[in-house]
Amino acid sequence: MSATTAAVRYRVPDRTRVSAVSLDEQLPTAHPARLIWDFVTQLDLSAFERPSKAVEGGPGPDVIPAALLFALWLFALTDGIRSARRLAVLCTRDLPYQWLCGGRPVNYHTLADFYADHGSALRDVFIDHIAALRAQGLVELWQVTADGRKVLANAAKESFHREPTLQAHRAEAQAHLERLAAAADDDGLPARQAAARQRAARERRQRLAAAVAQVQQRQQERAQAKRKDRPPAEARASETDPDAAKMKRSDGGYRPAYNVETVVAESSGLVVTVAVTNQGSDNGQLWPLLAQLQEQQQSLPGVVLVDSGFAAEADLERAEQAGVVVLMPPRDVRRDTEAGRDPYARKERDSDVVAAWRARMGTAEAQRQYRRRAPVAEGVHAQQANRGWQRFRLRGLAKVQTEAWWQALAHNVARLLAWGELLTGTVRAVAA
Repeated sequence: MSATTAAVRYRVPDRTRVSAVSLDEQLPTAHPARLIWDFVTQLDLSAFERPSKAVEGGPGPDVIPAALLFALWLFALTDGIRSARRLAVLCTRDLPYQWLCGGRPVNYHTLADFYADHGSALRDVFIDHIAALRAQGLVELWQVTADGRKVLANAAKESFHREPTLQAHRAEAQAHLERLAAAADDDGLPARQAAARQRAARERRQRLAAAVAQVQQRQQERAQAKRKDRPPAEARASETDPDAAKMKRSDGGYRPAYNVETVVAESSGLVVTVAVTNQGSDNGQLWPLLAQLQEQQQSLPGVVLVDSGFAAEADLERAEQAGVVVLMPPRDVRRDTEAGRDPYARKERDSDVVAAWRARMGTAEAQRQYRRRAPVAEGVHAQQANRGWQRFRLRGLAKVQTEAWWQALAHNVARLLAWGELLTGTVRAVAA
């Protein structure tokens, strides 16, 4: 035996080796990224395309197809990713995202613009998506739930100010913009950087002008609603997101938020329409939601399950007259019961429609059917929150509505993926 011990021979990683396996071979054949790509490539995304000077044989970078950007976002949202910067990083690092973009990363700014800029086109895609599911019998509108969820706005509480402060900030923003325009040729900055500064200043001025208009409108509404002998409290608006409103949260505090009103098919748990408001209360939102659903799908549900107080009396009457049965508990059922009053008896000011609704909710069958609401409506909200949607990334009522369409479509796709195989803008169910 040798007096000296030989050195251990280690396997040294050779990171200069080039893999001979393609991205397509590495990704499993049943991976959700493949199914989502198949789904997206069969959608009509012509409204998402933009004119470009980059043509075959001409100069300029290649145009990124709308289908690629749509698929990246849809897969990312089902994966709980909502940041354009993080999505851009994943396109350079994670196999499913690399596979979707073919190994060529996408700039985060392109991703962010695509996410925010196609609200009406995305709405049309969602409507067609629900229509396709209905045609295959996978969505039934006979019984639906309607419920609201307050999602935090992309604004801080400290950004809310009264009108005098907003007017002062608006004047400062105007003066700043004028200084930038006057110094455009003398500050020595590259033209692109100078233009970016001026654009940011213009956008701030526009937000402040919108905030002033919003606070004036809120002040007027408060003046009309308050008693004549008591002056209304001064209204405030956010200079970051003028459309956002402070809403009461489940912890009792008030935070800037929007109210996301979601209609869900009870039999499938799929979202069939969604609307965003900056009203803190759900009361009075039922008929607008039903009218929106009717406009989009040319059909009204037979039964709608809503929480107590969601529908005002006017909502009840319009819905019932249109043939929609509203299942909603009367307010103060427990208090009336404890006081020895029948909560389902006709009240003095009730119309015949409202009295019939009260009597219906007193039956065991209506109460049994109503208990199906919470697992469906609140289950959708919980699933969206679990995928990371607890705060809006976009600002302004139109933009946050776009974000709500994205989230509704992502929820449906995630649920459909759990059922079967995405095809032709919908899904083919696979037996368990």
